[in-house]
Amino acid sequence: MNYSFYSATAAAQAQQRKFDVIANNLSNANTTGFKTKYVTFTDLMYQNMNAPEEEQTNLLRCAGSKLMKADTDYVQGVILPTDSQFDFAIDGDGFFALFDPLNQQISYTRNGHFSLSQQINGDMYLVAENGKWVLDKQGNPIVVENYEDDVEVGVYIFDQKNGMFNLGHGEFLPQEKNGQPRLAENDDDLIKGFLECSNVETEREMIYLLESQRAYQFAIKMIQTTDEIEANINSLRQ
Repeated sequence: MNYSFYSATAAAQAQQRKFDVIANNLSNANTTGFKTKYVTFTDLMYQNMNAPEEEQTNLLRCAGSKLMKADTDYVQGVILPTDSQFDFAIDGDGFFALFDPLNQQISYTRNGHFSLSQQINGDMYLVAENGKWVLDKQGNPIVVENYEDDVEVGVYIFDQKNGMFNLGHGEFLPQEKNGQPRLAENDDDLIKGFLECSNVETEREMIYLLESQRAYQFAIKMIQTTDEIEANINSLRQ
């Protein structure tokens, strides 16, 4: 009977984590450049039933499942006009590069909602919403001296995007397997005066939520039924 407890508890915990991912997607449905996440489950350890350990048999029982990972869906969102001079969108693959002057770290984002910020040296830097410096095609911070000048924002492409570390707020930190970024060759990919919307599909997320709720209810019902069986067995022993 313990296996039914373990399996049902593991299932309930996995669905709870899926709830968290869905809730995060829905809460960022209107966040510029946000990329939705989807979960992948995996089976836990199987064990032979009524057979020696090394013998192959079709009678197997599983210890449940767990959430293996939450991947990012990098599909492009809808691009809408804003007419703001310092708003940019990328039509295609690629990221904007952001430099954090506090820890010297470079991260990447699809959120092109930028503005100007005066630094200690008096220069006006193009910055992201969190204050990080936007980098140009040469990998240098963009200093704006004349509001009428064209701002050359760099667009960087990774051949392998899966597995980037999510820093939150739509920012990603590449890992070793992602390789080195390369500069986008086509300047037409950068659209000025536009922003990319979140690629979250609310209807799909609601369907996932209903599916997860039903699976969670089944797992809780299994725990309750197992508890009732255990109680009945204990009462018979008395």
